[in-house]
Amino acid sequence: MKKIVLTGGPCAGKTTALVKIIDHFSGLGYKVFTIPEVPTMFTQAGMNYLTKNEKFFFEGEKATFLTQIGLEDSFTKMAETIDKPVIIVCDRGTMDISTYLTEDFWNRIISEQGYTNTQLRERYDAVLHLVSAADGAEQFYTTANNAQRVEKADEKGLQIARELDKKIVSAWKGHPHLRVINNHEDFNKKLN
Repeated sequence: MKKIVLTGGPCAGKTTALVKIIDHFSGLGYKVFTIPEVPTMFTQAGMNYLTKNEKFFFEGEKATFLTQIGLEDSFTKMAETIDKPVIIVCDRGTMDISTYLTEDFWNRIISEQGYTNTQLRERYDAVLHLVSAADGAEQFYTTANNAQRVEKADEKGLQIARELDKKIVSAWKGHPHLRVINNHEDFNKKLN
């Protein structure tokens, strides 16, 4: 069994890449499980990550973290019962959550749960980071395919998306199998 994280900044092509990964590995005989992007689930359910209410924000981020861990652990247990190769693909992983928090908030959440950053990175066999279209493929950057995206397609939004993309890569630094997949002229080249 292998567990990988598919991550990247806003509008990096994660959803499209996820479909390709599922098709590819299913075709090779793998059972593929996908863990959905938890912050998107929470936003759709009513979580406001832009709230000024610090207690609500902290509890929401802690719930996001615990749900991410819970989903991954549940699917890992299910995967252990299957008699064929299994790959678990996480649409973002635990370390992605840290990029939206202050270091103090993040450390408080993970220490309360008994984790370190190193332990969280080690939960995954590989991390594939797709660089945001905001960095080098600006003409393809859009918010049309994700209503939850707060980084708009104007110059300010593109700059926020670029900074966030760099923070995400930084959060995963230290993972031995971190691969950063840059933008190319052709999106299909990026995915292949």
